[in-house]
Amino acid sequence: MKIDRLEHALPKMSEKALVRFVRRSVCQALMGAGKAADEGRQVLDLVYVECSRRGKEKLYDTVYAIISKHPERCGLH
Repeated sequence: MKIDRLEHALPKMSEKALVRFVRRSVCQALMGAGKAADEGRQVLDLVYVECSRRGKEKLYDTVYAIISKHPERCGLH
């Protein structure tokens, strides 16, 4: 994923799309390996900034906590 394109796309996402994107990004960062995990962490940083800009830090924190406790929700196991 191109980080510069993501920076432009995030502000245009609906809240529902943002939640799905947070989930996918958390899964990639936590369950991925190597380059995929590194990219996932970069994306998570951008997503957190967007959630913060919208005043939705709790949305990010909640999704992150759920996936951390229940990695099977990533569908990788």
